[in-house]
Amino acid sequence: MAVLGVLLFALWGIGGPLVGSSTLAPTDELVTQGPWVSDGFVGTVPSNTYLDDTYTSQLPSEMLFKQQLDHGKVAQWNPYGAAGSALGAIPDYALYSPLSVPFYVMPSWLAPAYERLLEIVCSVGGAFLFLRRVSLSRPSALLGGIVFAGSGFMVAWLGFPQTRVASFIPALFWVVERFIQQRRARDAALAALPVAALLLGGFPSVAGYALLTAAAYALVRLVGEHREDLRRLLRPVLYLGGSLAAGVGLALFQLIPFLTFYKSWMVVNRDQTSADTLPFASVLTSISPWPFGTVDAHDPVQFVLDRNMVEAVSYIGAAAVVLILVTVAMPRRSRATLPTGAWVFITAATAAWAELIYLGGPPLAGAQKLPVLRSLFEQNFVGRARSILGFLLAVLVAVGFELLLRARQQREQQAKTWSRRQLWAGAVVAGGAGSGIAMAYHGRGTMREAAKASGQSVEKALSLYHTEILYAAGIIAVAIACVAALFVAAHPKIGNREGARYVRFGAAGTLIVLAAVQGAQFMRGYYPHSPKSTFFPVTDTHTFLADNLGDERYASAGGAAIMFGTSTAYDLRSVNGHTFLNANLATMLQGVPDGAIPYTTYVDFKPGDLLQATSTVLDRLGTKYWVAGPGDTIFGTVNTAPRSGTTQLIPGKPVTVPLLSGPVRGIQLTPRGAIPADIAALADDTTIEVAVHDPSGRQIAQVSRLTGIQSGVPFPIALAADSVPAGTPLTATITLHATAPLTVDADAGLPAVDTVTDAADGLRVVYSGSTVIYQRLNALPRIRWASQSTVVPAPDQRVSMLASGTLPDDTVVLSDPGPAGSGQPATVQVSDDGTDSITTDVDAHGAGYLVVADADQVGWQATVDGHRADLVPADEGLVAVNVPAGRHTVTVHYDLPRQTAATAVSGVVALGLLAVPAGEWWLGRRRRRRRRSADPPAAEA
Repeated sequence: MAVLGVLLFALWGIGGPLVGSSTLAPTDELVTQGPWVSDGFVGTVPSNTYLDDTYTSQLPSEMLFKQQLDHGKVAQWNPYGAAGSALGAIPDYALYSPLSVPFYVMPSWLAPAYERLLEIVCSVGGAFLFLRRVSLSRPSALLGGIVFAGSGFMVAWLGFPQTRVASFIPALFWVVERFIQQRRARDAALAALPVAALLLGGFPSVAGYALLTAAAYALVRLVGEHREDLRRLLRPVLYLGGSLAAGVGLALFQLIPFLTFYKSWMVVNRDQTSADTLPFASVLTSISPWPFGTVDAHDPVQFVLDRNMVEAVSYIGAAAVVLILVTVAMPRRSRATLPTGAWVFITAATAAWAELIYLGGPPLAGAQKLPVLRSLFEQNFVGRARSILGFLLAVLVAVGFELLLRARQQREQQAKTWSRRQLWAGAVVAGGAGSGIAMAYHGRGTMREAAKASGQSVEKALSLYHTEILYAAGIIAVAIACVAALFVAAHPKIGNREGARYVRFGAAGTLIVLAAVQGAQFMRGYYPHSPKSTFFPVTDTHTFLADNLGDERYASAGGAAIMFGTSTAYDLRSVNGHTFLNANLATMLQGVPDGAIPYTTYVDFKPGDLLQATSTVLDRLGTKYWVAGPGDTIFGTVNTAPRSGTTQLIPGKPVTVPLLSGPVRGIQLTPRGAIPADIAALADDTTIEVAVHDPSGRQIAQVSRLTGIQSGVPFPIALAADSVPAGTPLTATITLHATAPLTVDADAGLPAVDTVTDAADGLRVVYSGSTVIYQRLNALPRIRWASQSTVVPAPDQRVSMLASGTLPDDTVVLSDPGPAGSGQPATVQVSDDGTDSITTDVDAHGAGYLVVADADQVGWQATVDGHRADLVPADEGLVAVNVPAGRHTVTVHYDLPRQTAATAVSGVVALGLLAVPAGEWWLGRRRRRRRRSADPPAAEA
């Protein structure tokens, strides 16, 4: 029954993505952004609106790493987002986690489902091994695994590195307990493996919470085992310390680069206080995941608590809570079920973590000030400790279930009075019931106020709340009935009757099914099942950029243009990105007007912001194109047409209107009156098509725009007619595709068409489709020659100079003194521009600098004709190489020397760990031989 519960939980919970009918990635939300929404995906409704970080960062990074592996390369660097950032060099994307293997052997759209399946196997398997090691039965061990694998943290962080770390928590406790019981060197060596897996998983705080708790568990267990002679603690403590060191050594090839890059990143606004906890009402999500709203855009009530659902949901299951109460109600039996010190530690650690996560206050403030723990608690949100709390609660669930399975044996052995124990059990039950009722009442008030504050329907919010709480209460009632049935069936006078065994089996099986079904329902409701067609589809915008961008970059204005962070999935270089930013690059971007860093790890730009679109800082970043949304304000001069009443655009009937003489960037129509519903909304079959012709009838430009029209608001339609000769007469043929006419301002019976013309701003419309793409005519090449240099010591002065627009194009700004440029030109030919290296052929008439407009200041080296050269900071956030006169081959490549040494150390540690069991085997074999040779030969009969 327990095995069937695991299968039901995993296969039903994940569902269709395992067989390829959909993808377990939230790309159905991706395509609601630009440019996809305007290229065939309008009307798509996201099934989960809380996982956007996965498609702006994690998934594109995994796709790039896999792509390079397929070409025989291990990509240490991602050159495509945010001017470049570390990729395989650091553990942030869990690329070396064992659980990431599906991404390297399967199509990228299929891999997320099997990565999640591996997480479940690892979580359930590790919990099973640990709980079996502490003497629980197989059903109890499997139930504990189900509860942990389906806990709120493990489900909510789908697709993030966080769960690839947390999946190894049970395995960590298993190897620790195994060593405590066996005391063999090979068990200590084995303990290094989950330590390394935790560190390679890419989320340090979750690894830190797990290692801290496991270390405390080991100490308590060892003290319990050796309380009569504490001097015997030294050897096992040293062994476990060696396991930790070996685990760190295995992951050193990732940790050293991480620490190196961490020092260079812009890391701000991470400080936590003792009040930064989960809202207390979120405890109610432990019995039902949805009382405070859902994540599905189809549903009328979205999650309303201050912390988003990924951070806040604390689900373990309604039946699981009942089993925890069983454990707490029978502390003596629970303590006797587990090894010495284990139950006391598990309950104490559960209470401690719960206090820190939901209450905070002085205990959390103290943890944030302790020298060793400060970085763990002061710089990281403590709510993510739900990872370790979920495991501890799962252990208590398994113990409670075990007590019920052993109830008959314990009742038969019980000889003492039950009065005080029954009193304690009654108090626990009454306290649990009273606390539950109080929490439900508190949660109702929280839901009412939160729904009102978020602008959602209070009536619908409370209806959802009542439905979810009552559903959970029903499961609790069934679970309590099962517990009562198991206790009754265990009574000596009843247990021997013929039907008692079937009652026990049915009640125990029902508890397992309750946990598995509710957990699977949570996964099923939370997990996206996006159509495969939504997995990073190529749009007309991507095709244009792939054909024309070359080695340069684009900048995108908001989510209606190209969603930031997604360029990596298409091998397109972008200033936009979602990653930890090099601090000097972030300082450089401060020179972009109106701010280009809306969040610590985001680079994005504002729609309709001409100052940003024409920023000289973007020029020096090699930003060839500015990508805008189709509905953004068209840059340029608006020439307003005369108005005289209104007219109607009739569906399917073209209307030709004369325009001002070219060049033209776009036109505007102004709707009036009531707007038909399909025209006011966005729909694939509702568009306005415009074709521009010259006097010969030659089509100059053509575009079809989705509507989404508002009465009285000018409706812009950008046109790639920005380069026709001045004075060319143009006409626009406008065709409405809709189910009803559209009323617009008129001029002499024809639609009044405002034209937008060039404003001498250094921009030119070169494409109009799912986005509007402007060529930035003043952009410098990303890889360029600077014949002159100037040294500016202060960062703020460097940024001011870069942003001023007065700096000559052939001048590079150096942070430190260096050789002066000759002022002579050079030709630069890029022969290779990959992820980890750039090779150029330079023919210089005099000395100068080869400038690479990438954020390569950390981890990169340069050579000139094969000889090491200095790679110096340039233009605040970029790099440059001094090149003498003549013909030279200049290579800039990723090469972090300490990473090479760390990789060697990791290899030596791996060999050392393999040698431990081999050495034990050899020594054991040698001892056996000695014993045999020392034994006297048997006397002949």
